[in-house]
Order: sequence, then C-alpha cells, then structure tokens
Amino acid sequence: MPSAARFLLTESEQLPSFPPSESVPIDTDVVVVIAALLCAVVSVAGLALVARCACLRRSPVLPSNKGLEKEALRALPTISYSAGGGGLVECPICLAEFEEGDELRVLPQCGHGFHVGCVDAWLHSHSSCPSCRRVLVVAAPLSR
Repeated sequence: MPSAARFLLTESEQLPSFPPSESVPIDTDVVVVIAALLCAVVSVAGLALVARCACLRRSPVLPSNKGLEKEALRALPTISYSAGGGGLVECPICLAEFEEGDELRVLPQCGHGFHVGCVDAWLHSHSSCPSCRRVLVVAAPLSR
C-alpha cells in the first residue's frame, strides 16, 4: 500500500502556474448606476401592484357603506317589544334593556334588533348592521 507521503506533492512537482490573465476593469460608477436603476424598477413595479390592489378593492361591484336615505329607513319594519318575545333583552347600541312597548327595528338580513332611534342614527351614516356589519340591501320604493 503506498504511503500517504507519496500523494503529497512537493513544491517543484506542483502544476505549472499560468501568468495572470488581464481582467476587465470594473467601473464602480457603472455598478452603482445599474444597482440604482434596478432598485427603481423594483420600486415602481411594487407601487403599481399596490395601486392595482387598491383600485380593485374600490370596485363599484361592492356595496357602499355611506348610509341609508330616509325613505329606505322608513321602509325597514318596526315591531313593538313584548317581554314574552324572548331572545332580545337589551339594545346593543345604547345597552338599555328593552321595556314593554318599545319600538324596535329588526334588520331583515341578519335579524339583529335595536331601538328605532338608536339604529336609525347609526343607519343614517352607515348602511350595515352595527352588530355584525352585514350590509343592508333595501329595496328602493317604487316611483310612479
């Protein structure tokens, strides 16, 4: 078996060295300009994607939450509270307990109930339920 020393090469037995080849000098100003341009392109692409997402979120397909008109508020049904009705015990807006004979408005899409004055004040500036934020869809009154 050959000894380990035999595999080691002495300095004279090393592979021949080649003269250093001439390398192309790199101008640091060019590298900085190219890096800046690359950063600018990436930034512009990112901003374009953010702007596109923002525009898609504001599409007119989604219902707005700007409040209901007075006619639409009047179109929502009201009920008179009776203690035997079960379920509702206090208004989630003012936190006052419902009393016998209180006028309540139960929203048609979600079934949440509120004092008429409390929910009408909310619906004047919002078109969603104050509890679950479900957007209300109120049929427009027929005009003749």
